Amino acid sequence: MMKKFLITSLIFCASFIVADIHAAEEAAVEKITYDDHILPIFRQRCGSCHNASDQKGGLVLDNFNGLMAGGGSGGSVEPGDASSSYLYMVINHDSEPFMPPNQPKMPEKELTLIKEWIDMGALQNKGSKVVKKKNDLAKIEISTERPADAPVMPISVPLAPVHTPNTGNSVTALACSPWAPLAAISGFEQILLYDTNSGLLAGVLPFPEGTPQILKFSRNGQLLMAGGGQGGASGRVIVFDIKTGNRVAELGNEYDSVLAADISSDHAMVVLCGPKRMIRVFSVQTGEQLYEKKKHTDWITAAEFSPDGVLLATADRSNGMTLWEAMTGNEYLNLKGHTGAITDVSWRPDSNLVASSSEDGTIRLWELNDGNEVKRWNAHGGGVSAMDYTRDGNIISIGRDRVVKLWQADGKEIKAFGGLPDLGMEVAFDAESNRAIGGDWTGDVRVWDASTGTHLFSLATNPPGLSEQMATSIEQLKQAESKLKSSQDSLAALNNKIAARQQAVTAKKQDITNREMELTQANTQKDQLKKQLDAATAELAKKSAEQKSQEGTIGQLKKEVESLTKAANDKKAAVATATQQKQTAENQVSELNKKIEEAKKQEGEEGQKAVAALEQQLTTAQQQLDAQTKSHAEAVQAQTAVDAALAAKQKQVTDLETALAATQKAVQEMTVAVKNADKAFKDQEANAKKLQDSLPELKKQLAELEKVAPITEDEKKQQAELAAQVKQNESLVALSAAHKQKLEQQLAGSQQASAQN
Repeated sequence: MMKKFLITSLIFCASFIVADIHAAEEAAVEKITYDDHILPIFRQRCGSCHNASDQKGGLVLDNFNGLMAGGGSGGSVEPGDASSSYLYMVINHDSEPFMPPNQPKMPEKELTLIKEWIDMGALQNKGSKVVKKKNDLAKIEISTERPADAPVMPISVPLAPVHTPNTGNSVTALACSPWAPLAAISGFEQILLYDTNSGLLAGVLPFPEGTPQILKFSRNGQLLMAGGGQGGASGRVIVFDIKTGNRVAELGNEYDSVLAADISSDHAMVVLCGPKRMIRVFSVQTGEQLYEKKKHTDWITAAEFSPDGVLLATADRSNGMTLWEAMTGNEYLNLKGHTGAITDVSWRPDSNLVASSSEDGTIRLWELNDGNEVKRWNAHGGGVSAMDYTRDGNIISIGRDRVVKLWQADGKEIKAFGGLPDLGMEVAFDAESNRAIGGDWTGDVRVWDASTGTHLFSLATNPPGLSEQMATSIEQLKQAESKLKSSQDSLAALNNKIAARQQAVTAKKQDITNREMELTQANTQKDQLKKQLDAATAELAKKSAEQKSQEGTIGQLKKEVESLTKAANDKKAAVATATQQKQTAENQVSELNKKIEEAKKQEGEEGQKAVAALEQQLTTAQQQLDAQTKSHAEAVQAQTAVDAALAAKQKQVTDLETALAATQKAVQEMTVAVKNADKAFKDQEANAKKLQDSLPELKKQLAELEKVAPITEDEKKQQAELAAQVKQNESLVALSAAHKQKLEQQLAGSQQASAQN
């Protein structure tokens, strides 16, 4: 309820904000003028084309008024902003057409001088007044959602370090982008940007103001705010554009280094604090101081706007911690509890809790209604040096015990990351790559995998020059390609191993299917052979019966032939007897005829009586002959009939014997056929049984293969890990190749600039 009331009151009070401008003296600035510094350059480099006589493109560069009037493309100089000046963009080769045409860029010293002249206000002469440049940075809407343009990474940021000392420097500032795999680390008069996926240098931001003491990314990841300076001398806050590395805002003009600072979520305000114990809040857009507050009694060591932009938390090294209304600067709550210097403050992403760390070794969580402590735990022996909320609401911290720790929101330790050689100084968590980063007093910056705790690589606080970076980059690319191939080979081997098991199951299933098909075919053939055997057996039985019938018929016929043969012999004998009797009768008739002829020769009655008697005998004999002739004909006829019957019967026997021989041959053949069919059937029956008996073993083998075929949980884990390694290594190779190309381009540009100078 208190917070809702606060938001409402802030909206009401916003229209009554009055800027409380800090009246610090400005350091004397040496003026750069057109007449004294710029005209000689334009005469030498551009005078042949852009003079009062030629005016190529309608642009005159050897006359101040003509230059400021612009040319055919419009205005050429935007006083106070070189980066928006068309003239500077074409001579710096940021925009086409590159000038001078068909020539290298002007020497870097001349370009720097022209840029500073424009940024100072494009003064004509020493009597001209310096123009204070306003920051070209728009206020944005506050959002906790992932930005549409995420991840924002450096694109045209130089890789050449400002300084290349032999040793690292103490890590005084460290931050990670909330929406990109990007870390910012303090260096000597420079800020180093590293790709946390690869560990490759992504850019170097010059910080001539001195040592960066505080680095913070804007909550949308587009900007990097750096605060620092020279102790006891000066301090400022610079806001950089991540993509270009350009300074988009320069705020404050302190007499001591800035130790604590932050940029609001809407990019509208920057707070800066330090040893002077003063809280100053500036408008990012105008550079004007909105208000200042003097509440703290010791160095202010931490400051952070709440993500929703409503509150501002500040803390000092004398245990003091205060919450302020961010827009008005009105004091909201005092949070009391720490017994040692407060080293850091951080807001939970939902803005409902604020955390603080201290040299008393504790991390404490505070609610916003009454400012009560809701949770605390002993985090690091010897003191907590720094801590920060992660994107998912966990907390990461580092301490003098040289250990980085990741905590749940309730203070339960998730994992500890050790190995730092000296006192822990700064810490950050990269949510994009799930990595913990910690830096120590010696400048050792280590990156760990937050899930496994593995130390992946270290980041240099003072990287070498371009040439050495190039040599290292070439080697890193080779190593990255080697790692990629190794991870690809390992993943392929694992996948092949898994696939081989699955293929074995498929092959075994196919074996079973084939065996079942063979069994089906074998059973079909067995059934067919059984039908053939049954048909052959039936045919053999039929032929055997036919043979037996034929043999019986032949036996009966032979008996009939035997009987007919006897009858024929009898008939033949009867014919012989009838023939003899007939012959006898014929002889008797012939004899009687002769006697009658002899008797007729006798005359008289005696002769007549003898003839008559003989004729009577002849009649009787003729009758007997006729009877014998008839009997003979009948006997011959009977003999002929019997002979015909015998011949017919003998023919029947011969024909049946021929048929029997054929039947006997058929029986023999069918006997062989039945034997062969029976053997074929029994062989096929045995084959079918063999196939049937082999199926259970095959199915048992399949069951065993199916048990081991599925991918195991360990293999899934290993597969996911290897796939992640492949993806990570692919990304690393791409990043390494791009980094090498970027180095080549910048090295070539550096060599070209050196040659011109």
